[in-house]
Amino acid sequence: MDCLLANHFQSLSCRGKTLCEYVWLGSFGSDLRSATKILNFKPSSAAEVPLWTYDGAATGQESASCSVVYLKPRSIHPDPLRGGDHLLVLCDTYQVPSAEDAGSATELKPHPSNNRVFCDSAMRAAAASAPVFSCQQQYTLLNPQTHYPVGWPERSGESASSSQSYAAAGTLACVGREFAETHVRACLHAGLRVSGSVADAVPGQWSYTIGPCRGIELGDHLWLSRYLLLRLSEQFRVIASTDPKPVPGDWSGNGAPVKFSTRETREEGKGWFVIQEHLRRLQHAHVQHIAAYGVGNAKRWTGQAQSQPSGSLLDFTIGMESRKASISIPHSVLLQKRGWYEDRRPASNMDPYLVTMLLTCTALQLPLPTHAPSKTTSSQSHQTVSETISRGSSAILDEIADLDSFAPDTPPQNVGLLATECSSENDPHGAMSRMCH
Repeated sequence: MDCLLANHFQSLSCRGKTLCEYVWLGSFGSDLRSATKILNFKPSSAAEVPLWTYDGAATGQESASCSVVYLKPRSIHPDPLRGGDHLLVLCDTYQVPSAEDAGSATELKPHPSNNRVFCDSAMRAAAASAPVFSCQQQYTLLNPQTHYPVGWPERSGESASSSQSYAAAGTLACVGREFAETHVRACLHAGLRVSGSVADAVPGQWSYTIGPCRGIELGDHLWLSRYLLLRLSEQFRVIASTDPKPVPGDWSGNGAPVKFSTRETREEGKGWFVIQEHLRRLQHAHVQHIAAYGVGNAKRWTGQAQSQPSGSLLDFTIGMESRKASISIPHSVLLQKRGWYEDRRPASNMDPYLVTMLLTCTALQLPLPTHAPSKTTSSQSHQTVSETISRGSSAILDEIADLDSFAPDTPPQNVGLLATECSSENDPHGAMSRMCH
């Protein structure tokens, strides 16, 4: 493909037309799709963007009676790829009413793969607690011919250490800066809440932060930022991989840790005690969360890299400013006795709608949202969130069992700080040490 020729035509006038790029998720809940609809006007809000349809048979989302799936616009953003008045339109997916329901149905039914509608329901229920999230999204740039990280010797099992590459500058230590800078600027142009970017632990690995965001906004902005990763990778002719461990070996994989707080955890005088209660609830729901925290997540728990999570995926640990723990507590929280905590368990390919919904419902003891059962005979009938996660539980356990580092006879460790963190010199106020007992 001739990119220079394509760039020439990008500058041509569209004669008052607006190109709207509808972006949605396919059947796996992680495969981004998009299509262009041309409008005779420029919408000023998502409500002005018309519904659209696509062939669900091509994305694995057809029902038994109909392959048509509806796209409902949820937010609009300036398109950094086309420029001008053109827009990115984030959508979620809905099914056509079945023949039995056609006469009485007044609304489209959310598609079974539509996790956004679950998340939005949970965030509305939690509105009084004003949940706020941030996410550090990691990704690795791969050579499309070798599927090996750019900047690494081809097929070498070694890479530069994190001390050489993290936040580094220089030709050999820092690889892909042009791509990362372009992506951040594209996200900012689109109005996404990007608050930082850094070269990560090994050459070709980068991370950027989305947030702070309120409620459903974290999921919306993170998915659109991933879409821009994919689109820019086409132009730079690289693969922007969010696989948790795209190349096996003793080096840091890709994660997407999420920082979380509520009105109560941020409240002066009581926030620290609310955080401790949240952590107890997260401990009890640990396996349920892990099942929904990304495909291939167990691969991140292998190796001895400095920033790798430690122990088994089934362990639940808490550490002060620890990148190896399940939950990391900022030092500022101990000093101020309020604030936020970071869930470091999510893999880089996790669905932010599921992760933020589970964090919110577990921490605030809210019931998981459900859909009414569908009358369709499709194998993809409507599911509750609990049923969706249950299907993932058996898959994650099979995945863990395949890892050499997992010892099935070793019981999960008790909740508490990592041994190296649970000492008086690291905890002058004694607050974290008390949590260990």
